[in-house]
Order: sequence, then structure tokens, then C-alpha cells
Amino acid sequence: MTRLPCSRVVVVLALLVACETPRATLPPTDVDAIPEARATGLEIARDWRVEDGFHVDALDAPTGATRVGALVVLDGPGAAPRIEARGAGGAWAPLETTFEEPDQRVARVDLTFVAHRAELRIAASDVDRIAMITWSAVVPVPVADEARDVGVVSAPLRSEFAALGVRDRASWGARATRCTDADPDKTRIAIHHTATPSGGDIGARLRGIQAYHMDTNGWCDIGYHFLVSLDGTVWEGRDHDLLGTHTAANNTGNVGICFIGCFHSSSCNDWTPFMPPDVMIQSAGRVAREVARIHEITITTDTLKGHRDHPDQSTACPGDHLHARLDEIRALAGAVTTPRFGAEWVSQTFPAEVTRGAIADGVIEMRNVGTETWTPGATFLGTTQPRDVESALATPTWIAPNRPATVDREVAPGEVGRFVFSVRAPVSLGEHAQFFTLVQEDVAWFSDPGMGGPADDVVHVRVTSIAPSEVDAGIDAGTSGSIEGGCTIDHARRSPAAALALLLALALLLRRRTT
Repeated sequence: MTRLPCSRVVVVLALLVACETPRATLPPTDVDAIPEARATGLEIARDWRVEDGFHVDALDAPTGATRVGALVVLDGPGAAPRIEARGAGGAWAPLETTFEEPDQRVARVDLTFVAHRAELRIAASDVDRIAMITWSAVVPVPVADEARDVGVVSAPLRSEFAALGVRDRASWGARATRCTDADPDKTRIAIHHTATPSGGDIGARLRGIQAYHMDTNGWCDIGYHFLVSLDGTVWEGRDHDLLGTHTAANNTGNVGICFIGCFHSSSCNDWTPFMPPDVMIQSAGRVAREVARIHEITITTDTLKGHRDHPDQSTACPGDHLHARLDEIRALAGAVTTPRFGAEWVSQTFPAEVTRGAIADGVIEMRNVGTETWTPGATFLGTTQPRDVESALATPTWIAPNRPATVDREVAPGEVGRFVFSVRAPVSLGEHAQFFTLVQEDVAWFSDPGMGGPADDVVHVRVTSIAPSEVDAGIDAGTSGSIEGGCTIDHARRSPAAALALLLALALLLRRRTT
């Protein structure tokens, strides 16, 4: 009987153990069960073991893993570092780059067996170029077609969030979503942090996070619905009406709001600031308040809480320092506040009756009941019923057929602004109405949900087109006529008696000339 060398026996046993769990039977790794590690280049050089010209780290994967993936941020533009991975006992394999920008990469490798411990190694010559690496070992969500993950195809950002200044997906170059699971009925809000650096190019950071979520975990999109950057800007993540992937077994009806940065008492490397700035808290509170208003959520400690406060979560997210400020976010989210844009009708001066085809001047006065100052060239009177309809009352002096006028000066909250314009009475006789409301161009209609109105069907100019009087039209009294568009006049016939009188007058005139 041939005996195998001891080293070969160990290898064979390792492979047998690794193949115990068939790949096809493993469900995707739960959000909170994903083994994940982060390190800066300095920490890699200091803490990872050195072996054969590589720095090596390991992760336990108790539920099994079939893929190792990484998000790598470099300290500047450059070539991809040499990174390899394996399941314990397997052969090293290079990670394939799936997302690339000048200073960051997302890469992954699918293992040939189910591993319960994964290892990653980086060439020692490349370590000093790495600013940060995040890597994980997972069973990914199966993806039918990754080839269609291009562009920014998604539902338009809801107008309520646009009015708050939320930046839409197109603004950061999001990939197309693969998500199809609708989740329109929200009942709660979860607060997270990314546990990554907070500075730099936020668009690039979001693209990297999205690529890591989609390419490594197999998720259909970035996991969070909203993300807040250090300056208080709020960014649209996954579409608000879709099911999120941010709080394991607690995603249904849950809106994920994630702070970009690391706000824990440890494990944040040198990614300052560790304390979330007030502007981030305020912005998250405003978005949470709008979510609560849309879905009629009463804000409590049960309906707005940190990731780690949900049942069966094993995470420090959103970090100790952010968790300590959840009460402030709840207070902001539950507060009744004045809307950004709102107006109430004060007066108007248009005549009730206008000769058809004629032009009449007038003014609509509105009081600013919002928090934002109105400015010429940004705050307009817009047509409604339907919105942006080309009005039959428009004149050449209108800014556009759907924009009669902009506000005449800067109007602070509480002040009254004037919208000066003219209307033309349509040719067809009778009553003609045009409805209006205010619009902050490319931001919000004042009648949008969450704004202060007025509604689309409240403010209007109602003109009755009347026929011109016979004197004004140059027609003798006692005659009748018809005017079509003010262009043609049909003269009336004279009566027989009038014709006879005219003939007698002509006869007398001729007799005088002949005598």
C-alpha cells in the first residue's frame, strides 16, 4: 500500500472539509453576518503577518463564504495593487477588478469551495500606496445579469426630497439599479454610518460603496436610501420606494439613512472627525422628518433608532458618538416646522371682462409664508391644471407660455411679493380661467407635499371675453355686424325707405346743377 506524505494528507483533509457544504445549498450571507475587516496602509504594514513578500490577513466566516471581495482606496491615482485571496487550505487567486477609478478599485474572486475561513494578501511593494481597504468573505446574492448595471436608470427623486436639497443619483453617477422589490409603506427609520473616511470626492466614495455592495455582496444596489456627507449634503441612495438592504431581517418598511464617516469610540483609524458635526445631524433630521410626514410615522425610540438597536443585530453601527445623538435626530424628525417654500394669496387686479383679442395688465400679490427668500429669476408664477400648461391667456411679454412672471424683487419670509404681467382675452367669447401657483425653478412647486401651497387649483385669473362695442368697432349706430378675430366687418343693408330718401336727395341735387 502506497502511503502519502504527511503534508499531502493535510492538504487532502483540508479540501475534504472545505467541500462539506455544497455551494448550491447556501443562502446569501445576512447583512449583519458578513465578516468584514478594514485597515489603513499603516495598519497593514504594522499588523498583518508577512509571508513570501506579501502582507496577509484572515477572516473567519462561520456561515461559510464563496466569494472574497475588497474596496481599495489608494493614496492617489495609480495602478491596481496586487491582491490575492483564498479559502483556508486552498490556492491563492488574484482578485478581478470590477470597478475602477483613478484612486479606488473594487475587486473580487469566487472561491472554488465553501470556506469557513478566508485569507487576503497584498504585495508588500504595494502596501504604502493603500489609504484604506475594506474586505469581506460572503455568499453573494445570485445575480442573473450584471451586464445591465450601467447608467443611472431609476425612478425620479421624489419632489418632496428634491425640495429639501437632496442630490439625486445622477449627481453622483450611480449605476443602474437591479432592485425590483417594492416597499412603499414605510413604518420606521434606521440610522447608520459607513465606518469609512468621510472626506474626499463624495461622488467617488458613493460609487465605490455602491460597487462594493453590488459586486462583492451581489446586492441589487447600494444598501441605504439616503447618505449624509460631512458638509450636511444629503444624497439619494437606493430609491425610497424600494426595499433597502441595511438592517438584517429588519429591512421591510425601514428607511436607511447613513452618515458617511466613522463615528465610533474605536476602530475608526485616523478617519476624523469621530464626532458627527451638527450640520449632519440637522440634515438627517430634516430628511427623517419628511419621511415621517409622507408615511405618517410618529417618531419615537421604536420608529427611529440606530442599526444596533434593532432585534438580533451584532454591530456597533452607527457608532457610539452618533448613537449618542439619536435623541437630537428624533426631536428634529418629530418637530412641526415651517415649510421651505410657501405662499398665501393677498390680492390681484385683473379686470373681469376684456374685449376679445385685447390685452389687460394686472398684478397678483402673494405673501411668503415659507422659510426661504424669494428671488427674481428663481421664484416664478407657473401655470397649473395641469402644471406647465401653455396658457390661452399668454401674451408676448410672458417669460414663457407657462411662466407669466417672476417675483419683482427679493421677498423675505413674511413679506408680500408682486407678480406683474398681462393677459390676452381669447378670441372665443365667454369665460376663460387660468390657474397658477408659485414654483422655485428646478427645486419645488409650492403646492408639492410638504410645501406651504397654495394648491394648484386655488389662485387663478378668470377673464370673460366680450365682443367690442359697435362704436369702438367704427360701425354706425343702428347697424349690426359680426367680427371674426377683429379682422372682417359685414356692412348692414339699408331699408327701402332709406333708399328712396337717398334717391330723392340725388334727384334734387341734379336738378339744381341743371338750372
